[in-house]
Amino acid sequence: VLRKFMPLHLKLANEVEDNSPMTLGAKLAGLGGILGVRLAAMVLLAAVAGLVFFTINSTGDQDRTTFFFYLGALILVRVAAAVTAVFYAPYHSRLRLPLYDDSEARGLYRGIVLTVILTAFAFFTCALFGTLGVTTDAHPLLLLMVGNLFVITFVITIFRYRASIVRDLLNVPQPRMIRSLLAPVWPWTLIVAVIGIWILVAFTALSDGWPLYGAAIATVAILLFYPTLDTALERAAVQFSESTSDVSVAVTRVARLVTLVVAVVVLTVIWKVDIFNAASGGIGRRVAAAALEIGATCLVAYVIWQLFSIWIDRKIAQEDAEMAAASGVDPNEMEIGGEGLSRIRTLLPLLKMTLKIALGLMVIMIVLSALGVNIGPVLAGAGVLGLAIGFGSQTLVRDIVSGGFFLIDDAFRLGEYVDVGSVKGTVEKIQVRSLRLRHHRGAVHTVPFGEIATLTNYSRDWAIMKLKFVVPFETDVEKVRKLLKKVGQELLEHPDVGEDFLQPFKSQGVLEIGEHGLVVRAKFMCKPGRQFLIRRHAFVALQDAFRENGIDFARPQIRVISVDDDEELNAGAAAAALKTPNQPAPA
Repeated sequence: VLRKFMPLHLKLANEVEDNSPMTLGAKLAGLGGILGVRLAAMVLLAAVAGLVFFTINSTGDQDRTTFFFYLGALILVRVAAAVTAVFYAPYHSRLRLPLYDDSEARGLYRGIVLTVILTAFAFFTCALFGTLGVTTDAHPLLLLMVGNLFVITFVITIFRYRASIVRDLLNVPQPRMIRSLLAPVWPWTLIVAVIGIWILVAFTALSDGWPLYGAAIATVAILLFYPTLDTALERAAVQFSESTSDVSVAVTRVARLVTLVVAVVVLTVIWKVDIFNAASGGIGRRVAAAALEIGATCLVAYVIWQLFSIWIDRKIAQEDAEMAAASGVDPNEMEIGGEGLSRIRTLLPLLKMTLKIALGLMVIMIVLSALGVNIGPVLAGAGVLGLAIGFGSQTLVRDIVSGGFFLIDDAFRLGEYVDVGSVKGTVEKIQVRSLRLRHHRGAVHTVPFGEIATLTNYSRDWAIMKLKFVVPFETDVEKVRKLLKKVGQELLEHPDVGEDFLQPFKSQGVLEIGEHGLVVRAKFMCKPGRQFLIRRHAFVALQDAFRENGIDFARPQIRVISVDDDEELNAGAAAAALKTPNQPAPA
């Protein structure tokens, strides 16, 4: 009747039953709607049932007790069925978190719901007997029978669908080694854990203790649902990483860690482990407290790391995009001497590495402290060890300190072309103790900071390129000067290089008189790294301008003089005879 008059959960699911891919957020939204409607229907059912009961029967304490016990069993069954239906989505495959087919999802759903139905009504019946005064040996016997019924139905369900559970747990791109080892045996581990928990509960009951039935059932639920939920979150993280959604990836990874910490906390609470007073407890309580502290520490450190890592990565991408938009050049494809990245862009990778090391050291210290290790002597020993390493590795310390001062002085940045004396190249990476340079021919040089005596930076502020060429002796120098000025104006309007000029291309006059003509020099000032491209355009423009105005470039020449006159021939022979008096003159 409720489904007939309240088909909202079916409507929510049918609205997403198309062929478009669904993200984890869309799945959770749809499942959340279904869960809300199911819980609302359960509340409405309980309210209507209570109203009808009190309208029909207004007297009888035993009747009211019986009604409330079975109403509680019904509510428990409805809540468990709603949660299980949302988790396995037996009738809405596109909303399903685990990778089961419809038959597997429905089989697991029906098996778990059947287990809950039998166990809930049997347990509440036993509790009702105890409330009504049945406190003989038959009462614990009935409870043991209920527990046996729960274990049998649950074990049969897990055993039947063990292959499906293993396949889902392994259905992750590049599963880690721990997953590859635990997933194949997890159904058997779950079965053994359920049997072991029940043996513990039964032993407590037979020993006149107070068995924690609720803790046992909650533990079984965590062991059943947590691995599947963790696997679904890991698959979602891989999906988000493929779509370059860094925030979604971080949120998903944090959600995995939060789920683990919450599961541990719930287990410690339901088993009544006082983790806040671990010093006065036994080994189990101390282990639980240490595990909780370690988990909380790792969670906080991981959240901080993800926040700063995302901010730094986005800032790096923003700086690269702004530079590419401003210069029109991809930072990874700059020429020799090209303008480097900004100072903050250079320091961000170092900040990221420093933060990672600092968080790692803090987590290690807190973990050691949680495990009972006195970190005072550890810190003192680390200080002494660091001092010994400093004295024994003076070169290492010199490299690190020199690198710090180079960065403070802003001597170089990523992407700048530098010369350190023996090698030169583009700054490709800045490490703790060394600088990695990429030569323009592809070679990679790693230079320790302590070995850099002089550093020449070719990528700061501006670059000057001087060109020289040779024209014949008879060339009109003034005409050449005017042509160079005209070429300079044309280059300023060039669409590719016009914006790169800081001072226009202009003549510097005759530099010298060479063997083959007049050596004329010109120069221009431009943005660093753009001088080579401008030079190519300048040479082409000069060649075209000289050709149009009848000016040639000087070429090396050899002059040969031919003499046909006899007198001149005899004069030449006489001159040769004078140079070589011992040789007879030619006839």
